[in-house]
Amino acid sequence: MKTFIAAATVTCTIVVGSLALNALAEASALQQAGQRGQRGQRGGEQPPAQPSGQPGQPAAPAAPAAKPLVPVAASTLAAHPENYYGERVTMTGAVEQNVGKLAFSVDQDKTKTLEQQILVLAPRLNSPVDPNTYVTVIGEAIAFDSAELVKRAKDYPVEISPELAAKFKGHPMIFATNVINTSGVDLAARLPPPMTAEEQALQKAMKAIAPASAALRADADKMDASLTKEHAATLKQAFAQTEAIWKTKGKADAVQFAADARKLAETIEADAAAAKWDEIKTSAGTLNTKCGACHGAYRERFDDGSFRIKVPTPGTK
Repeated sequence: MKTFIAAATVTCTIVVGSLALNALAEASALQQAGQRGQRGQRGGEQPPAQPSGQPGQPAAPAAPAAKPLVPVAASTLAAHPENYYGERVTMTGAVEQNVGKLAFSVDQDKTKTLEQQILVLAPRLNSPVDPNTYVTVIGEAIAFDSAELVKRAKDYPVEISPELAAKFKGHPMIFATNVINTSGVDLAARLPPPMTAEEQALQKAMKAIAPASAALRADADKMDASLTKEHAATLKQAFAQTEAIWKTKGKADAVQFAADARKLAETIEADAAAAKWDEIKTSAGTLNTKCGACHGAYRERFDDGSFRIKVPTPGTK
């Protein structure tokens, strides 16, 4: 029995250590990148010149860099929270208790006192976290405040009782973006809903469009009229199907994107018969632009890498 317990303990330690090391590695890489940039500026190195829009005008400011991850132990965050407020932290610890469907506490203290517990709020949990199991939490550390919870209610629909809010008031907490269990599964990942019949039909069309569209450029480079006509015909049929799908959804702009792409495929087919290879290359580029515009407006990517039809926000088309 003792051997079994010892083996289980070692296994748990290895898994938890692996998670922590992964988080530390990510944080270290981000911090080193920032430090290299700072050293370059202190050492007199200048960043590459950015072209300005017009002579005499400064270049557009670069987008702010994402905050690096700061690794922290639950006990350290509990003891010195002021050092981590506003930071994006990564913390591995044992789940102490569930305090709601999307809320739980983590600690590393054997006394199990409230002062040592870190409250974690998740935007979603695809399965519950189990007490006494280890998780790695990534998110923003702040001091618990009911007013802040109200402000973030859209992204964090967490219900906290007044009694619990009073207990944790002023204590460190984390608005989590990721809650990773010992199997490496992110329980807070945004997963797609089941595909609708329309989405299945659209996916089938996209699987025909992607390879045929990609092949057109090579077809034109090789001046292969037969392959160009074959791929153009595939595109015509797939875009006609796409056009019909969007008509049923009443999305006029998406219908137009598909119709324009279908007409470009027809033009490419005709130009292949006339050996107009430069025109085909131009049309193929325009066709890709049409696809990109439609994807930008109506394709939504989920955390598992899959896509669904984007649902427009109220007040938009």
